[in-house]
Amino acid sequence: MKAIMYDGPRDLKVIEVPRLTMREDQIRLRSLYSGVSHGTEMNVYRGLAPFFRKKQDPETRLFLSAPQDEVWDYPVRSCDPGVWYMGYAMVGEVIETGADVVGIKTGDIVACSAPHQEENVIDANAAVVLPKEIPAINGVLFTNLITAYNGIMDTHINLGDVVVISGLGVLGQLLVQMAKMSGAHRVYGIDVLDMRRQAALENGCDEVFDPSACDVALEIRRRTGNRGADKVIEASGNGRALHESIRIAAPETTVTALAWYQGALSTVDLSEEFHHNRIGIKQSQTGAMDPVFSNLWDYERRVETCIRILERLKTDNLFKEYAYDEIPEAYRVIDQEPEKIIQAVITY
Repeated sequence: MKAIMYDGPRDLKVIEVPRLTMREDQIRLRSLYSGVSHGTEMNVYRGLAPFFRKKQDPETRLFLSAPQDEVWDYPVRSCDPGVWYMGYAMVGEVIETGADVVGIKTGDIVACSAPHQEENVIDANAAVVLPKEIPAINGVLFTNLITAYNGIMDTHINLGDVVVISGLGVLGQLLVQMAKMSGAHRVYGIDVLDMRRQAALENGCDEVFDPSACDVALEIRRRTGNRGADKVIEASGNGRALHESIRIAAPETTVTALAWYQGALSTVDLSEEFHHNRIGIKQSQTGAMDPVFSNLWDYERRVETCIRILERLKTDNLFKEYAYDEIPEAYRVIDQEPEKIIQAVITY
């Protein structure tokens, strides 16, 4: 079967590998679509992810120096055990089930976290069966939707809030729509790329800003009686955007950082608005929930809710499709020509 392999940073190729073996509690999927992450996967593609240099200690949860044989190294294949970072937004058709599998049958269309390759074998309990009402291609958004939903929950949007979404990639497009669903009175979007700004307007944003063309913090003050935004979600992963999010936020509020920032952020100045306006920064990601309500919102409930949300989302302006053998080109475009694309989808 076809899979992908890194020989080094930005050196991605399609390869042939043997078919995967399967346990009795697993299912085999024929890949239909997979979405390329423009954030996490790009950090891996560029060789910037911290796991290439350090490992996270499971007991202290600190990133520590590690021997070379305990950090990521090249070459690495999508089919290698433990490789989660070469695709995790897969939609596939179930073509085989183990003897111990219940609740999933051959022919079901499922979304799951699995790499970009022609077939995948996953634990049956890791698959989310998509209702027939949801187009299969929309399932590539499910993993990002869970992440964005966590961001919305962590942000605690109140009815009538002014919400600013910084970064209008695929996460930002989902956040715009869910902020509206959550009761935001006005939702403003920020991105340097025109294609993303236009899509956000189509997806429900009240107004969008190009941060290279104006001082967005001042513009938001003008629209809020100098209060600033009640809630800001930073989803671009850019240090300068995080700094501007701090400036945009109203005093005594918290910026939700829904991105994986890479390296030291020299563009974040903590001596100005952060200090004098007493701004908080809360990191949000898919691995955990706010403990205030995590006892009520376990993963199963979030999956059920996100399926219902996926049925309501506007998605027709998000996708650009690439055939599987074009996957190196898809990554190159995301990396070097991001103005041309919001969500790359690999077809099989």
